[in-house]
Amino acid sequence: MVGCASRMLNQQTIQFGADVGPPDQLVAADCVDVQRSLADASVDLVYIDPPFGTGKTQSNQGRSYPDARNNPDAFVEWLAPCLIESHRLLRATGSLFVHLDYRSVHYIKVYLDTLFGRSRFINELIWCYSVGGKSKRRFARKHDTILWYGKSADYAFYPEHVHVPRKPSSHMRVVMDENGEPVQEKTDRKTGKVYRYPVNRGKIPEDWWTDIELLNRSDKERVAWPTQKPTRLLERIIKGTTQPGDLVADWFSGSGTTAVVAQREGRRFIATDVEPDAVSCARDRLAVQGQRLAAEGSPPPDLHCLANTDLSSGPRQES
Repeated sequence: MVGCASRMLNQQTIQFGADVGPPDQLVAADCVDVQRSLADASVDLVYIDPPFGTGKTQSNQGRSYPDARNNPDAFVEWLAPCLIESHRLLRATGSLFVHLDYRSVHYIKVYLDTLFGRSRFINELIWCYSVGGKSKRRFARKHDTILWYGKSADYAFYPEHVHVPRKPSSHMRVVMDENGEPVQEKTDRKTGKVYRYPVNRGKIPEDWWTDIELLNRSDKERVAWPTQKPTRLLERIIKGTTQPGDLVADWFSGSGTTAVVAQREGRRFIATDVEPDAVSCARDRLAVQGQRLAAEGSPPPDLHCLANTDLSSGPRQES
């Protein structure tokens, strides 16, 4: 388990030795203040995993954050400014992913249908997992929902970067192609058309994801931050919708998983959180990984950290 130091974040720039343009940004501030400092159409991907409105304080090993908005109407009202600014910031090819659970996801979807337009809705991704307790009074609540909206019909998607293995026990027969590679094959009974799918190339994942498990307490990725998401989840989203050099934003970054994956995969990022402890935790993870990448010969952009910085009154800047 990786630990995060419990100390206040100071303004600083962590250098990794790369000369690749502007530094990545990690900011301890209200996300809307940061968003309003950025230029229109400057972001390629926004992923947010806001508090779910559980009515509780989420905690883990001394780290915590309040999650008191257990009222869906109040939740939508609270999140709306962030969503409006996210829509403004996205490029025409950009995407928004909003990660929620059963409490508020349906209310947020109705709001996003209005904000983006129903035609801009792409997927309702169901992330299934099994870790954690189960009730004896209902079917176990073991999934989150991630809503995906495109800024325009020209949203970016790179399915070849997120292929998953094909099931070996498919209803299709397996034959060898002319190169001796296995191919799943089926024949349409009505048309006689033969469909062939190379096994080794994999396939595009369905909109229900059962192959990425929730982090357990002993997982090596754990950094003692409540509701931490696995890097594999963000890797699929980031690699599927962006290319190296694109700008990824996470306005509720928590332990920094989105930024960690973006840094590792060669994407630029801006990540914010209103909790200084969260930003400190993310900074430590990014510093360790950035130093490792530099030692391996692929240094990422420098990391610029800001603490409690109010950007709402300043001019909009290009990211």
